[in-house]
Amino acid sequence: MHIIVIYDITDDGLRGKISERLKDYGLERIQFSAFQGEMTRHGLNSLTVDMKKFLNDGEETDSIVIFQLCASCFDGRIVLGAKKEMEKDEVRLSFF
Repeated sequence: MHIIVIYDITDDGLRGKISERLKDYGLERIQFSAFQGEMTRHGLNSLTVDMKKFLNDGEETDSIVIFQLCASCFDGRIVLGAKKEMEKDEVRLSFF
């Protein structure tokens, strides 16, 4: 299944850890606080457990949203503008 993960995390360090963990799951950054990719049901369950642990370390205002999309919904997405190619330096600058 296709998923999109977006997050709003106030702490720079925690935000960086979440970003790295999403990459560990093979997800691709599409915006500074958004990732997409394909996962199995088991992978999604594991990701959900991991993300809940991160939120326990964060502020009460922090949030992570995971959208599950069927193939036809994902293929029907509309992308406006250039595809974001996030360089490591760009991402680092966004956190500090």
